[in-house]
Amino acid sequence: MSRFVKKMAKMSPQMRDHMLRERNKYILPTMPTSRYIPREDRKIAMEDVGITVGDFVYITEGKFKGIVSKVIAHSPVSGTFKTGDATRPMIVPKDFWSESQQSHLIEFPEEIPEEHVKLASRDRDEQGNIIHIVADEVICKDRYYDQWHKRWLPRRFVKHHENIEIPWPMPENDHTDSGRSTREDVAHLKTYEMQTIAKSLLPPGVIHELRNRYSKYKRNTLTDIEARRLNEPTMPLTTEQKIYLAKKAKEPKKKLEPLGEEVKDYIGKRMADHLSKIDNPYLLAHLDALSKVQIPDFKKTMEKIEEDQHSKPQ
Repeated sequence: MSRFVKKMAKMSPQMRDHMLRERNKYILPTMPTSRYIPREDRKIAMEDVGITVGDFVYITEGKFKGIVSKVIAHSPVSGTFKTGDATRPMIVPKDFWSESQQSHLIEFPEEIPEEHVKLASRDRDEQGNIIHIVADEVICKDRYYDQWHKRWLPRRFVKHHENIEIPWPMPENDHTDSGRSTREDVAHLKTYEMQTIAKSLLPPGVIHELRNRYSKYKRNTLTDIEARRLNEPTMPLTTEQKIYLAKKAKEPKKKLEPLGEEVKDYIGKRMADHLSKIDNPYLLAHLDALSKVQIPDFKKTMEKIEEDQHSKPQ
């Protein structure tokens, strides 16, 4: 089952949302959370997205609201953009360091959802100062052949200001594509999938012909004999087992009690002594972010203690 769980496309929407919630529940605070877009809802081609690598975008929501930054990557699977200025500190294990990296803490681009950005353009005013134009809505029309992208593309205009055209950015390629080169989005598009035991090799219509539709296992009721076979009798207990269970029944149930002030002071003192010996500021920043995350099991335990305290007779 574990190797099929990773196939998010084969799950139902409800199961997919449940898996993402469980995956994000225990993720470290310095790591990004997961986001998944179904295959039928993805925007892969740059003319469908309307924004591509090299464009300037205006971030409308979130921590980086109001920033105009350049797009450096787009992920159709998560439906997000990565920009050069919207970054967050992230701790990277030494096994995943790059060649020039010398610290555990790096500035990693934050994933910005597609619905939280608007297309922007950079221009110069009459005095020669750089200004940015943000398009609330963009309309595409008048397709033309782009010599840099080697494909037909629509022209992008600002809605209600169609005299303002936002051209497509030049691709940042270190090589020259020929006229017969396959586009990048087409080359990365998955069109074939091998058959596995999770997917039947038979056509869907053949299953009903091979199986007995009148089988007794498809009934919603059981006969008396079938019910007795399902509910087998319990095993008799030995004398030693009865004595052990009787002793366990007399023992008081274990109750969770809140920590006393002396214990809290002792734990706080030990933690303060340990933190005072840490000199690495990146490790301190990571521990500070980790201390603000509440573990679900710990939260349930504290709620159980509060319930026991309220139910205790005064």
